[in-house]
Amino acid sequence: MIVQLIYNAALLIALSSLYGVIVHYRRDGSIGNKLLTGLLFGIISVAGMNLTVHLQPGIFYDGRSIVLVLAGLFGGGYASLVSVVISAAYRVMAGGAGTIAGIATIISSAGTGLIFRRLWHNEPYKMGPWALLGVGVAAHILMLASQLLLPWEVALNTISHIWKPVMAVFPVATLLMGLLLENEERRVAMEKRLRESEASLHIAQEIARMGSWEYDLKRDKAVWSENTPLVFGLSRQSEPVKYKDFIHAVHPEDKHLIMSTVENIKMKKSPVEVELRIVDFNQNLHYVHNKLIPVLENGEVVTIKGVSIDVTDHKTADIRLKNNLKEKEILLKEIHHRVKNNLNVIISLLNMQQRCIRTKEDALKAFDEIRNRIFSMSLVHAKLYKSDDFSRIDMKDYIETIIRHYLEASTLKKQIQTDIQVDAVYLDINKAIPCGLIINELVTNILKHAFPNRNKGKIHILFRALDKAKLELVIGDDGIGLNRDINISEPGSLGLRIVQLLIDQIQGKLEIFNEKGTVFRIIFPKES
Repeated sequence: MIVQLIYNAALLIALSSLYGVIVHYRRDGSIGNKLLTGLLFGIISVAGMNLTVHLQPGIFYDGRSIVLVLAGLFGGGYASLVSVVISAAYRVMAGGAGTIAGIATIISSAGTGLIFRRLWHNEPYKMGPWALLGVGVAAHILMLASQLLLPWEVALNTISHIWKPVMAVFPVATLLMGLLLENEERRVAMEKRLRESEASLHIAQEIARMGSWEYDLKRDKAVWSENTPLVFGLSRQSEPVKYKDFIHAVHPEDKHLIMSTVENIKMKKSPVEVELRIVDFNQNLHYVHNKLIPVLENGEVVTIKGVSIDVTDHKTADIRLKNNLKEKEILLKEIHHRVKNNLNVIISLLNMQQRCIRTKEDALKAFDEIRNRIFSMSLVHAKLYKSDDFSRIDMKDYIETIIRHYLEASTLKKQIQTDIQVDAVYLDINKAIPCGLIINELVTNILKHAFPNRNKGKIHILFRALDKAKLELVIGDDGIGLNRDINISEPGSLGLRIVQLLIDQIQGKLEIFNEKGTVFRIIFPKES
């Protein structure tokens, strides 16, 4: 009997090798794969029931209990259910007095496997040999107990005949089959963890915009992670990426750094870092920082392992920051220069104004005029520092602001209409301040002298580009007109003298039209 049981167990162990084939493709853990696993265990169990030890008609013994305990242990609930149904159906078809005891053996064996699976938290590949042997012993004690469902005398006689060979062979066979299945499950679990680890690494590298690689110096062969081509600006192309593609992606001026870095790490035998400029498939420039570590063999560098990180954003931000700092340094110097020049202008205006003061009223008027001039100058700086571009002034906004200020500050009880037409012209500070002072002097002169006997008046201002090189500033009114005795080349009033000086400063030319009011037309170059 014991020899026949050994043959039976050996057949089951051989058939169990098929389990490795199913496990190899059972990667998604779907119900379909679990049912397929149960079908395999069921078929192996039926195969075992065709190589039996007959005690008497209808009572026979085989290795189905080994298969079914392992079905519960490694297959889980769905697999064990399918294998139990197949085995029980076949046992019912076989018939005989031992049918009920046979079905009880089938159920108890699968149940034992499920219980131990649960005790090991659905990870039976972690059990080890002694635990597997314990499962075999427990399952076959229950198998022997199931024989008590036979008629009492038959049950006692059967148990006395089979218990020694069963307990000698079947637990060991359970151990051997379990070790085979455990090895397959462990391999699958390791492959799953490896895939998950690789997926996590890929996601991490993609988020960090980095890639890892390895270069074998002896074989002149490189391998790299999935994200490395993207770091080097290579497109997701259908053709496999080759080592030469990485070299080709390096900026021509940086290609010499590749060989010099390799020679450097071979000589120093210690980690090095190098930054390369990369030209991607869209011809965009990227910056890639590389950290290289040598792998030594007999004191020589045989392999270089590296990590490449796309630092384009950091590099661009660094360049932008340096440019901003440089721009601010220039701006501070420019502010210092402008403040000094503006103070000199104010001093000159005060000196000119001083020579015109004779009475207390003259002094008060002089303070008002100086205040307006200083406002025109300060407004340029206010507009300049509020803009994104520290080098240019929006003349439309500037002119509208100073005209509105003059009209609101004016003490004249007159209704003044304004017609302001200013194109989108931007000037640097060297042109904007003189233009502002010219507008200040001419508008102030109009408000003081153009409407002596009227309660209403109109001022029109035009500022536009005549062409790419020349600008035109026109300021006029519908007042009484300019005194025909005034010589504009040698004006008597301080305001007009200042206007002439400012026009000379911007290299402009002044024309005056004195019909139906006064019109001042100034043409000057956009660039000095």
